[in-house]
Amino acid sequence: MNLLIAMVAITVTRDPMTILPREVPAHEVPIAQAVFGEDNVEVHGPVEGQSVELEIDNEPDRLIQKYGQGAVEAAFGVNFKGAIAKACKEAGKPAAAEAKALGEMSKAELLDVAKARGVDVDPAATKAKIIEAIEAAGAPA
Repeated sequence: MNLLIAMVAITVTRDPMTILPREVPAHEVPIAQAVFGEDNVEVHGPVEGQSVELEIDNEPDRLIQKYGQGAVEAAFGVNFKGAIAKACKEAGKPAAAEAKALGEMSKAELLDVAKARGVDVDPAATKAKIIEAIEAAGAPA
């Protein structure tokens, strides 16, 4: 099952001179906190109009590759697969549901969806052309 997960803005403080701004899917925040320490990860909230489409069944493996199994277990426990799926479902919505609403989105929102899905579009294009590009790129209809 594919879900669109909202992106969240965070800053990670590695030391007083190294503060890194990041945007991560909402369910990755607990892992970042496990890796860098809860006090070193500041959550600023959702990034307006930004989301990423993820395949829930593959998400545990992606997170292990990115952070390591120890960090994933520290954030979600030893039975992390079910916990990750639950966190994704809580943070996301079915990809098809958003695709149905493409025609109802503003141009700025469409540009954000295109960017999140890696679809290259001309910002001067019409809404119809942007929707066409998103759908042609294999986005759910």
